[in-house]
Amino acid sequence: MSVVDPTFVGVHHVVVPVTDIERSRDWYEAVLGFRTVVDEEVEDRLAEVTLEHPTGGIVVCLSAAPERAHALAGFSPVSLTVASESELARWENHFTTIGVQHSKSRDAHLGWALDVTDPDGILIQLHTREGVSADVG
Repeated sequence: MSVVDPTFVGVHHVVVPVTDIERSRDWYEAVLGFRTVVDEEVEDRLAEVTLEHPTGGIVVCLSAAPERAHALAGFSPVSLTVASESELARWENHFTTIGVQHSKSRDAHLGWALDVTDPDGILIQLHTREGVSADVG
């Protein structure tokens, strides 16, 4: 394998397939605090929504793709980093308070994590980078 000279500076965006863009946009805004920055229409229907989080420039695109959304139900394609275990506990409390389905905080391979379930059953993971543990399985 060769050594690659070009570098990356981050992730530009993540695309999440959804069955109902408007319902999912409302959820990502209300539950996770994202803000809509671009709506893309195709033939007078909403085909994609680009959202950005105000606290870190994280960009998520919601794309109308019902078959793909159904296929990802129960899977976690996106993991968002939170600052600390105490911040993760604040998110857990937030989800509980607003009645949104989520897992409990748990030890994970690279810190602590919890999953929150979006309207299509796709798991969005919140994860810390502290407390690396190779023994978690």
